[in-house]
Amino acid sequence: MILRRAWRAFIRFAFHLFYNQFAFTYDLVSAFVSRGHWRAWTRAAIPRLAGTRVLELPCGTGNLTLDLIASGYAPIGVDLSPAMLRITRGKLNREHPERSEAESKDASRLLRARAEALPFASRAFDSIVMPFPPGFAPDPRALAEMNRVLDDRGRLIWVDGGRLLKRDAWDRALDTALDVVSGASSLVLAEKLLADAGFSVGVENVQDDASVVMVITATKG
Repeated sequence: MILRRAWRAFIRFAFHLFYNQFAFTYDLVSAFVSRGHWRAWTRAAIPRLAGTRVLELPCGTGNLTLDLIASGYAPIGVDLSPAMLRITRGKLNREHPERSEAESKDASRLLRARAEALPFASRAFDSIVMPFPPGFAPDPRALAEMNRVLDDRGRLIWVDGGRLLKRDAWDRALDTALDVVSGASSLVLAEKLLADAGFSVGVENVQDDASVVMVITATKG
């Protein structure tokens, strides 16, 4: 029991460093442990979005933000990490200077906030996309907040549990690393928590020739 608590404390500390002081390594590490599939995994959420008002939670280093913009959306990104938000703003400045100029007048496109206390009105969004959420997703308070800010029949798209299909020793080691990097959540736990928060839940496994990722579509109401 003591060792388990110590391990969990270490993982929480490691996550804090990874998402803050070492956020600059996030893209490199996630690409490495997924053998380059990470960004494709997060893009699996896009065809499942409803409506046009999209909240990205967390926005992380902004890769999915860029992919959402390329798909015609104007997402609002939320993250608790100032380092992650700086990286995302930097990418937007480089790849979408016209959007960045607009954001200088409207700071609401990228916000620092906690998932448990979202700074938005009720029913403000048609969809929330939640790619590989670090830690907060199993929190009933966060799921209740997501339910609150979603419009009636709105969707929460939760991408998690990416896996490589090859099963040699190296891939098994990478799968273990993926669990640490992504904070992968138990499907049974996720389904129960979402149902308790008032969502109807559907689960898909999206697969290519080398990997598979789980996409949970949780519909409000």
